[in-house]
Amino acid sequence: MFSGVFSRGEVEWSDAGDFANDEGLNVLISESSSVVVSALIILIVSWLPQNYLYRTVGNVVSGLGKRIASVSRHLRGKIRPQSQQYQHDPENAEPFLQRSNTGGSASESGNASPDPNYDGEEKDSEDSAPKKLRMCAFIPSWAITTAAVLFISITLIARPDQPYNHMASSLPLRLLDSVKPEFGRCASQNEWPLRGLIENSKWQAPKGDFKGWAPSKNNNEYVKNYRENPPKWLPNPIPSGFLKWDPQRYKDELDKKDGPSETCPNTLQDRGFYNPVNDPMRITNLDQEILAPIQEALSNSSVKIRHVALILMESMREELFPLQQGSDIHRIIMESHEEKLRDEINGRLAQMTPNFEKITGKPGNYAYANGTACPQPEKTLWNDKTKPGFGGVNVVGGLTSSSVSTKSLAAAHCGAWPMAVNMFEEAELESYQPCIPQILELFNKVKANKTARGWFELGGNQHAKFHEYQWKPGFFQAVTDSYDRQDKFDAKIGFDFKVTKPKLDEEARGNPKMEEINYFGYPETDLKEHIKKFINDGLTDNKRLFMSHFTSTTHHPWGVPKWYDTQKFMGNQGGRHQDFDKYLNTIAFTDRWLGELMQMFEDTGIAEETLVVFVGDHGQAFKEDFSKTGTYENRHISNFRVPISFHHPNIPRVQYEANVTSISILPTVLDLLVNSGSLNTEDSAIASDLANDYEGQSLIRPYRKTFNGRRAWNFGLINPGGGMLTVTSADAPWRLAVPLKKDLEYTFTDLGKDPLELEALSKWSIKSTVKAVKSQYGGAAADWVREADEVAHWWALERRRLWGYNPSED
Repeated sequence: MFSGVFSRGEVEWSDAGDFANDEGLNVLISESSSVVVSALIILIVSWLPQNYLYRTVGNVVSGLGKRIASVSRHLRGKIRPQSQQYQHDPENAEPFLQRSNTGGSASESGNASPDPNYDGEEKDSEDSAPKKLRMCAFIPSWAITTAAVLFISITLIARPDQPYNHMASSLPLRLLDSVKPEFGRCASQNEWPLRGLIENSKWQAPKGDFKGWAPSKNNNEYVKNYRENPPKWLPNPIPSGFLKWDPQRYKDELDKKDGPSETCPNTLQDRGFYNPVNDPMRITNLDQEILAPIQEALSNSSVKIRHVALILMESMREELFPLQQGSDIHRIIMESHEEKLRDEINGRLAQMTPNFEKITGKPGNYAYANGTACPQPEKTLWNDKTKPGFGGVNVVGGLTSSSVSTKSLAAAHCGAWPMAVNMFEEAELESYQPCIPQILELFNKVKANKTARGWFELGGNQHAKFHEYQWKPGFFQAVTDSYDRQDKFDAKIGFDFKVTKPKLDEEARGNPKMEEINYFGYPETDLKEHIKKFINDGLTDNKRLFMSHFTSTTHHPWGVPKWYDTQKFMGNQGGRHQDFDKYLNTIAFTDRWLGELMQMFEDTGIAEETLVVFVGDHGQAFKEDFSKTGTYENRHISNFRVPISFHHPNIPRVQYEANVTSISILPTVLDLLVNSGSLNTEDSAIASDLANDYEGQSLIRPYRKTFNGRRAWNFGLINPGGGMLTVTSADAPWRLAVPLKKDLEYTFTDLGKDPLELEALSKWSIKSTVKAVKSQYGGAAADWVREADEVAHWWALERRRLWGYNPSED
């Protein structure tokens, strides 16, 4: 599930070790049938012509060897005394080679040993070889040799390094890539490339909770002021998530994982310390006014947020959340059917994602060919009571920060960019930004454990009844959480209570109706009673709940429970659309499940006071989108467009158009909690202060696409994380895939003109990419590409510093 390695691309040998675990092997083995068939075809095809190829290549090599030996003897004959002429006569090279290749052995005197089978074989050889040689006797030997040497030399010099070095590498050399050490610049010596954007004249002074902005190589007053003055609200001992303020953090010599490195020196202050004042890329919009319709609802105290739910959806594409008539995916589905069947299929599609429509406020707009509206589902699992015009903020243009699920999970929960390294190395380290459960635990620590009894005395009102309740986080996932150390990360950021596959395995032993639907675990519906109990227990104990739920059914191999009735969405074309059809069925299943979940919130009485955040971990490319399927080293945009939606029944409906990623979720949640009056005074002050430390912008305020010449950059790591990343900016339609290691291409696309990336421009170097982009798209696009490449490499190395990552210490 979480690796997303299902792909018809080439898995790098250097990445092989990253999948050497039970779950990783299950993913790889799931597609082993195609590998076995391919291997058998290669064996059969190679076996049939083997004798012919052996003789042909042998004759060519033998002929070339004779010519080389002839020239060699000729040259030695010119140098050595004439008495040795017989040995060096070029005409004698042929019989010499013939004798060397026979079954007889030479004696010390140079005479051949007798061999009963020798005469006939040698005679045939002597009869045939001269005939072959006479065919090209008119070509001098030296000419053939010279031409061969010149050809090899020219091809070696003129041949581009890429991709031919990669294609020509033998297996042992490729395997060595997986164990060789990494080299590069030290993260602490990584300078921002666009120096003109951070000159002193552009610095900003601190104001209120805003700490200022003054990036510089040397510590200036603003940078030092933030670093040397920990927040006054910080408790002692310093809790998890806030260890950047611990002066002893890297002074423990026993801490080999996070300690300073002598090979790549860091100051103790720099390593693992995020300073918003010294971040040249940071753009904040917290000084902007809240969007007018949202501000009106927040100011009249109609929005209560007692609980928060974060729903991370596996392989969920924005185009399917919901599926709308007239969209590109809708067109692909319809074109797979005959004309006479399209009304029937359209009626079927109209009932595929009704709950997604309610969550996002985006109607499906389904109609038959004659213009009549398609009927909605007769029975709905979710009786949504949201008034027209309300429902929350839905992002149009959301992108994932990584097509590796675990890295995306970290970004959504922590508001921190993941690292450009293979797999979930972040699980071994401390997030450089505090994660949602860690912030909520901080709120628990800084106030007394009070219940509703004392809220009037604290100046509260009926709206603030729950202010003094303790927060209780819980994590729910119907499949394994052990893949790539996700369980370790979940525990580290504060999920003490969780229900995952091991818990469901225990339950399944006594419940024969429970079934695993793929190689990772169970369907989400098996979590229903656990989630309901979590909610009811929290209400009974006067808790505020933070529920995180990671769906999984939409992951390859796209299995559903036996009790679920699948439908045919794609047309019949020899099985070409089989995988996509199975995927669409899991989309419909997930829509049904999320409808059940939202109805559960209604039934337990928490819907009116729960903020529910929906976000996709990454997309999923199919043959219908691109020549390469899956996410592994696949830069296609279908792997990166994801839904991001904030649902609350009393927040006005806003379709928020911006190029943003999930790192904006956490600061947006804090902004909503503060401005809806859902925190007490002390917690509100902490949340306001913290919100100004994050890199993401708040999505209830106007999004700043640029500021003082700086662009709002976004990044997306390509599975498995360390080889490629994509770059976009909120102010431009362009997208660049940047290779971080050899053997991979740059790819540029214009999403404004080519939203499906059908006409991607690919080159093997940034220089040739800039030149090609300038020729085809103009100078502004070429300048953007140059900036994007420089910023991407700076960003990748900066993440290592912030996460405190040093692979040499493993």
